Amino acid sequence: MAKTEQAEPAKDTAGGSASSANPMYLLIPLALAQLINAYDTTAMNVAVSKVVPSLHTTVAGVQAGITIYSLVMAAFMITGSKIGDIWGRKKTFMLGVTMYGVGALITAFSRNLGMMVTGWSLLEGLGSALMIPAIFALVSSMLPPGKQRLKGFALIGSAAAAGAALGPLLCGFWATVVTWRASFLSEVAVVVVVLLLHKRLAVEEDPNRKKPQLDALGAVLSALGLAILVMGFLQASTYGWLTARVPFKVGGKVIIPKGGISPVIPFVIAGLLVLGLFVLWQRHRTNAKKEPLVNLGIFKGRAVAIGLPVVLMLMFMQAGMLFICPVFLQMSLGQSPLVSGLTILPLTVFLILFSQVAAKLNKVQPRKLIMIGMVLIPLGLMLIWWLLEDKPSALQMIPGLIVVGVGIGLVNAPLLNLVQSSLPAEESGEISGVNRAFSNLGGSLGTAIAGAVLMSVLISSFSGLLLKNPVIPQAEKQKIESKLAQDARTVSDKQVRSYLAAKSFNPRVGTALYDINQKSRNKALLTALLAVGVLGVLGFLFSIFLPRVQNEEADEEAGEPAERVSERPAGQPT
Repeated sequence: MAKTEQAEPAKDTAGGSASSANPMYLLIPLALAQLINAYDTTAMNVAVSKVVPSLHTTVAGVQAGITIYSLVMAAFMITGSKIGDIWGRKKTFMLGVTMYGVGALITAFSRNLGMMVTGWSLLEGLGSALMIPAIFALVSSMLPPGKQRLKGFALIGSAAAAGAALGPLLCGFWATVVTWRASFLSEVAVVVVVLLLHKRLAVEEDPNRKKPQLDALGAVLSALGLAILVMGFLQASTYGWLTARVPFKVGGKVIIPKGGISPVIPFVIAGLLVLGLFVLWQRHRTNAKKEPLVNLGIFKGRAVAIGLPVVLMLMFMQAGMLFICPVFLQMSLGQSPLVSGLTILPLTVFLILFSQVAAKLNKVQPRKLIMIGMVLIPLGLMLIWWLLEDKPSALQMIPGLIVVGVGIGLVNAPLLNLVQSSLPAEESGEISGVNRAFSNLGGSLGTAIAGAVLMSVLISSFSGLLLKNPVIPQAEKQKIESKLAQDARTVSDKQVRSYLAAKSFNPRVGTALYDINQKSRNKALLTALLAVGVLGVLGFLFSIFLPRVQNEEADEEAGEPAERVSERPAGQPT
């Protein structure tokens, strides 16, 4: 198969070739696009309370928009990567960025929930599915293997993680000081900059290449399977994992009653079945000598087969942490969205710093850096849990966040480089889409599991403390328990005071309920954080079996071509 794209001999400002130019110069448009996409995935969570009155909608309506955005991105990542192979990666990237910018502009001026869903959930989601796989494929196309490509992935990885960490801070600032709409206008401004800098993307299509055909049925099956699977995971925080905490309704009709099987189970099973059909269809196309949507042969190498689960676990921990920590800071400690974002800022600083460190440690085995990072991330989460368990404060969160930032920084570039560079250039678009699909699944799982643990511990802890309390009347206990089962939420101390004042409770009863809420909420949040950290250890266990990658720079200095991945049996000492 001919290469899809190749680097142009474009000149940089010094008159050298593109391959010798600083990756920081070449990749700025890609890094900016990656940054705003990652920013957008975490920003809206802190602005929900401002969006609701502005669009005359409900919290459930805005959360539905967030869910649809996640589903669209997850569903179309693989198809987006194949479109990049057909249309050309640079062209697909530019189309995705433009679509993303138009969606952000519509969202900024939206007058109702429908406009917001159209602009943000659909257009931005589809734009992301086109531009994100193209970003990783373009890095592989523009930069040679070895030190340069590692630096490129360090830049892109830093931009992604920094954007996710900065989301609550910057959107909190916009929502508090100006308006939540300014957050989307700032994304439009970045899109304009990316479009102006597009000439730096020194990539052109090979005029002799044979364009692949789009496997339409495969695209439908992959999108449908991934969407159903992600939807299933996202139901966990509302309904629980095994039994339905509240009735599952569709159009006002009860489909699953309270106490029945959780909708998570049928959704996940259905998603896996559809993805199973997708795999069978891909095998059929391959056996029939037709172009599949995904060449299943890419999973034969350990770099991909083991690397992708590590990507999933990395995003699982990052998403779980960025879900729990802002909620804890705002609900338990009463911090504003802006202060919450400032508290998380040290994570971003150390992440960027150690991403650059990892890119320079080219003599260290990538697997070792990944293993060290995948140990540090769960340890950092457990450190946050340990420090906050006694006397919680925002400052006590910072040491653990720094450890997490160091861990993510060490993992990002080597892991991306290991997975992407394990395949030839003509398959870089294909692996990019699959890579981002695993990343989205990991993010959805992180949010879902953290939310499910949070809700289950909150309900059980609140109910236990409520039943044991001798001050609260029995009739009042039954009312509160019934309300808790229907609508359990994390509630701040300020919100509890307002609620108690409106209900005119006896002062002793009010004090008891205030204390119960505080204890059960903090326990639930910290337990959810601990669960993410403990489950995150699986990422380290997977990383042990990553293949040994030879030192490309050393091989090149010796005048020999560097092997991509050593095919040692899994677990063999290196």
